[in-house]
Amino acid sequence: MTDRLRTLPLAPPPVHHETIGSYLNRLADANHLTIGYLSHLLGPSRQHRRLDNRVGYWTPDTLHRLAVLTGRHPESLVHAMPPLGSIGDPLRHHRSATEEVTEPRRRPACRLCMARRHIHGLVVRSTPHHEGVCHRHHRWLLGEEQHDVTQLPEVLRANLLHHRIVRRGTDPFTALAFIDARDRLTRWFTGERSGEPLRQRWNRRLEVLGEDPFGDPHRPSEHRIEVATYPEVIVLTGLFTSPHWRDHPHLPPEAARRFGIADTQLASGLVRKLPPSLRILEQGVSPS
Repeated sequence: MTDRLRTLPLAPPPVHHETIGSYLNRLADANHLTIGYLSHLLGPSRQHRRLDNRVGYWTPDTLHRLAVLTGRHPESLVHAMPPLGSIGDPLRHHRSATEEVTEPRRRPACRLCMARRHIHGLVVRSTPHHEGVCHRHHRWLLGEEQHDVTQLPEVLRANLLHHRIVRRGTDPFTALAFIDARDRLTRWFTGERSGEPLRQRWNRRLEVLGEDPFGDPHRPSEHRIEVATYPEVIVLTGLFTSPHWRDHPHLPPEAARRFGIADTQLASGLVRKLPPSLRILEQGVSPS
């Protein structure tokens, strides 16, 4: 059937780690096609959402047809969109609990970076937990707003530390540690009592982000809380991934020291007692 296909007039290259659905929608938009019609050309009759990154319904012939339509080798498509490499894998339908928890978040790529590449449509990428900042344009990428964090240099520094933690750690152990630290700081912010220095620090960062035109004026959005607490999240991530500190009885005072606050100003419950789901996931994972 592929001999009836022709390369589309416009075949923009996929962005590295772009979701499959995002690329198919951009390909359809560039050629003034409906996504339904493009799906028909590929084989399965299915509407592809931009966040869609699953290949359970794809076959090797589908990938070959996409290669013909784009004029690109299948290998180059797989390199840009790694999930395509699992086509034909009998285990592709069986994702482990660890993969479910640590799956990269699907978020819009930096709009300014895309504009430099003359891409003006929406591009959705699978964003690993440590790639939440565009350092070229100082943009926060783990939310739809893509906040300018130029006036929050501590967020930029924390992300560089986050990259170092990932380089010296073991996946998925570092991802689990980050998730634990992020969720813990979110609870401190929203529910548990936190010391005044941390509260003032977080409120200052929220003020730098500016007013949320669509949010609750009395309660920051989850994405804004994540930006505000991110530097402290990375401090905890570093401690949780440290062979010396992660189970050390003096971890709380060490965390307070690195936060720059007194021990008494640290929220309770810092002893690392993981939820059962994360405890099970970490069993058998050997950090470096």
